[in-house]
Amino acid sequence: MVSKPRWTAKDLRKINKKQSKVGRKLSRTRRKVATVPSETIVPNARGVYAGRRKDIQAGNTKGGKRHPDGLYLRSRWEANYARYLMWLESRGEIQKWEYEPDTFWFESIKRGVRSYLPDFKIWKTVDDEPYYVEVKGRMDSKSATKLKRMAKYHPDVSVELCDANVYYTIKETFGKIIPNWES
Repeated sequence: MVSKPRWTAKDLRKINKKQSKVGRKLSRTRRKVATVPSETIVPNARGVYAGRRKDIQAGNTKGGKRHPDGLYLRSRWEANYARYLMWLESRGEIQKWEYEPDTFWFESIKRGVRSYLPDFKIWKTVDDEPYYVEVKGRMDSKSATKLKRMAKYHPDVSVELCDANVYYTIKETFGKIIPNWES
């Protein structure tokens, strides 16, 4: 007597088909989060509110083109900090700002963090050297390593950290004054 195999080829095809549908569905939902309009920004899988904000346009963006749906920002904190910079620019307290314009490479590093992309580049006046601002709600080990390597390999570049204390000070002082502030 020949025993019947536990799984037939037809059963395996069904299982693979179901799994591939689930994978496609997940990838579609992840894509939607990044491209939703600014009125309906929803959190991604990590709970971060990334998306385009129609009210935010940087002085310069990658490629020099402004997007009609606004600037894509990776979090609410970055969006609010960008609004704060726009407000400072309108008052004449800074000359201009850019979002993620420069990437700094750590050439001699073989493994681990090999590059750093600061969030904002800011000019106080036209003649001044620009400085960078990194908006960080929570400092993880990878971010700390980036900042340490930045200080070691690019000591001439000034990077300021906008951590929770700085952010909440800005929020308490200017959050009600600056339009479209996200809470």
